[in-house]
Amino acid sequence: MVFSARRLMLAALLVVAAVIWVLINKPVEGEVLLELSRRHGVTTADLLSVVMLAMAVVIAWPSRRRERPAPFAAPRAPRPSTDPQGAPAPYRGAPPWTSPAAPTRRS
Repeated sequence: MVFSARRLMLAALLVVAAVIWVLINKPVEGEVLLELSRRHGVTTADLLSVVMLAMAVVIAWPSRRRERPAPFAAPRAPRPSTDPQGAPAPYRGAPPWTSPAAPTRRS
């Protein structure tokens, strides 16, 4: 499993935003969906915080993919030739700058 610092930072920011939204959403609260006490309850505006917390959990959950090498890693050494004398391997295929549809020019 792979933990990513970028994903964890994004999840932490979503949790902070969810908490801030619960504290400042008084003007747009809407209807009370679940009454917890006489003065407290869950409103429609509070559902946005629930969605943000769920997104934070999904984002922070470690992925099962294998870790990729860093983009700045050193390039691999070329494959050795199959010729024991050290001759270069035979060239196979068209040069990368040509395409099958490109006309060839002969002199």
